[in-house]
Amino acid sequence: MKMMTSLTSLAAALAMLVTVGHGDATAQSAKTYKWNVPLIWTLPHHVRVEQEAFQKRVLKRTGGKVNISLHQFGEVGLVDSDVLSIVRGGEFPLVELDHSKTAGDEPLFQIFNLPGLAFNIQDSITIGKATAGLRKKALDERNAVEVGMAHYMPGQGVFTKKAVHTVADLKGVGIRVYSGVLLSSFKLLGARPQLIPWGDAPAALLQGVVDGAITSPSSGIKVGFGDTTKFMTTMPLSNRVSWIMNKDVWNSLTPEIQKALQEEGDASAARMQVKWNAEEAGVAKMVKDAGMTFVAPSESFKAEVTKLLRPVWDEWAAKTKYGPEAIKLSLKALGRM
Repeated sequence: MKMMTSLTSLAAALAMLVTVGHGDATAQSAKTYKWNVPLIWTLPHHVRVEQEAFQKRVLKRTGGKVNISLHQFGEVGLVDSDVLSIVRGGEFPLVELDHSKTAGDEPLFQIFNLPGLAFNIQDSITIGKATAGLRKKALDERNAVEVGMAHYMPGQGVFTKKAVHTVADLKGVGIRVYSGVLLSSFKLLGARPQLIPWGDAPAALLQGVVDGAITSPSSGIKVGFGDTTKFMTTMPLSNRVSWIMNKDVWNSLTPEIQKALQEEGDASAARMQVKWNAEEAGVAKMVKDAGMTFVAPSESFKAEVTKLLRPVWDEWAAKTKYGPEAIKLSLKALGRM
């Protein structure tokens, strides 16, 4: 706790370095900002590569006024499930938000991660548009705004030692999961899920703590899941990630800096999305190239998963005042009403 307090205090001190000139307009234009931004991914993942490029573009475009330092959450003593409270408190004014990790604060953002709701990236994008207004309200209540860098991930990959063709094949299998929703879901499917942070997942597989793991296909392959698991199938669930900022800090920025952050963030998000789209389209080849066997989920498997996990939707919806409306808006937009 002492270590986290000192780290957040240091980051708060570095969050905004201000140089003031003469007069309000001059003072505002003379401000410089240095932000430590906690992130999910590490190099060489394509998302982090793009974020590094974003940092350089923003520094150049703002004439050095905005200097962003990028750090994986663990490097600054934080966990990614605390993002909404971190931003609300202002210790870290700009943070990457993994929408699947908000159960302890506002579960609404987890809607993309509800198994059986989003079968692919396009479904997630549709859900994102349908629930944009609700998510904005939820952020407003937490003194936060979304500033861009939003991208949608492909169906998550379930890496296992034995092939999974039916739900019965998951019975008793130890699975690394990363959210409470997935913990509940895999229990309903008969597996033995464990919540394990991303940084500990490769070791957990290697040491036999779990028999399998769920994550995006490219992420699992890049960190060597294929060394201990030989099969991968995809599950009908997705995720959304974006950057959010403390609203007071956002409102203090000049329109030029706000525009730079949004435009460069959107440009980065578009490039990330191209990569994710390609991953979804080529997942079978990617898995084969990694020396593994891809098990394409059958329609009967997806239907069985959706049927069994519908109670998870109801449980989730009961935890947020936005839940019932979010489900209704999403199903209507997806044409499933």
